[in-house]
Amino acid sequence: MSNLNRRDALKLFAATTVSIAATSQLSAKDIENNKDIKSKILIVGAGLGGISLAARLRSELPNASISIADKDETFYYQPGFTLIATGIYTSGDVAFNKADYIPDGVQWIKHNVISLSPTTNSVTFENNENYTYDYLVLATGVEYDFEAIDGLSLDDIVGDTNISSVYVMSSAVKTNDLMQKLADNGGKALFCEQKTAMKCSGANKKIMMLSEDRARLANNRDKVSINLYSGTSTTFSAPVYAKVMEQIFEQRDINYNLNHQIVAVDKARNTAIFEHSMKYKEDGQNKVATEQVEVKYDWLHVVPKQKASAMYKEAGLSVETGDTAGNWISVTKETLQSNKFKNIFAIGDICGVPMGKTGASIRKMYPVVARNLIDIIKGLEPSAKYDGYTACPLITKYGKAIMVEFNWSGKPAPAMPCFGATRESYINWFIKTKMFRSMIMQGMLRGLV
Repeated sequence: MSNLNRRDALKLFAATTVSIAATSQLSAKDIENNKDIKSKILIVGAGLGGISLAARLRSELPNASISIADKDETFYYQPGFTLIATGIYTSGDVAFNKADYIPDGVQWIKHNVISLSPTTNSVTFENNENYTYDYLVLATGVEYDFEAIDGLSLDDIVGDTNISSVYVMSSAVKTNDLMQKLADNGGKALFCEQKTAMKCSGANKKIMMLSEDRARLANNRDKVSINLYSGTSTTFSAPVYAKVMEQIFEQRDINYNLNHQIVAVDKARNTAIFEHSMKYKEDGQNKVATEQVEVKYDWLHVVPKQKASAMYKEAGLSVETGDTAGNWISVTKETLQSNKFKNIFAIGDICGVPMGKTGASIRKMYPVVARNLIDIIKGLEPSAKYDGYTACPLITKYGKAIMVEFNWSGKPAPAMPCFGATRESYINWFIKTKMFRSMIMQGMLRGLV
């Protein structure tokens, strides 16, 4: 790769400034005034959102009783899964010991919560022990349901098949192998997305575009067919970036098929089955016609259906109107406070909000939850607001990426204008591959950025 020129160096400096800048923390005086707060706070889930929040609360509520519950002892840097799949990282670059990041003074309960009772301020762990709290923050992330696609299972994703998914670490390794095989031998690759909510909705597109680029770099592009099948009606939820995606697809001969929801896989015939939805009007009424479409593949890459734990619906915490299939937690989208229980908050992928299923969203969410939780403890109304910010360094080629950033409006909301709202650049690739991991592992997980 080329060396950074002066202009890029200035951009890198600006990006570094953003990366290391502290989020709005309480002043020393405010923290001193919080010393009398001894509330019992339970965080369920020790992922990016849970640990980052625990670190912030530990620094701002020095005498509160803060616990975090999670059985899994390994923290996965999930944005690195796409880099494993494209041959940039290895598995060792994304797996870390949670013990190295759980803040001092925070009790780590190494059990998963299996049920909640918001009316009694208690949870039950998998060992059947009950635990009571004063305030609760839910940060468990999404669950993957590969079996929602008929004929598909997690075993197919991780096993010796020609089907993979970048959402599972071992399958990300497998994806890299299948991508190289496609580039070397040619063939037809299908990249399939769900019509329901997805974390990091750009992940599948990154793998698709780098597969096309790798075939080109192998001088084998004419032997490779790259195809996107999406259950959604647009290539991207933000209109500006949807246009950018469509231009890239057309320029690089990537076929995209919208309103095609994958419903089944016939592994014996290497065939994916889609439900193609077509809207029409009849007698002034909007209607939808569907047909089944079968497509052959040499390599199938899938995004699993994603949902929150069923225990949230069982506890009466999930969204009750609209698409409730995912059990997403019902929160006020600006404050991230439960709409049903004022002493409960949620953070990250499980929130039933229009945006916010990326690590960059969590970076904006956890200071909001910390501030609003402290407000509630003090008997005040939540004062901090989450603006829906979400971001994705959308890798388009080896050495190129677009810094996708937008908020509730769906319009570009760049943290720094120098990134270029819709421009492919090496600097964005550099930030994704060289900087983000340090920002997350040494910044966010310490409650600093």
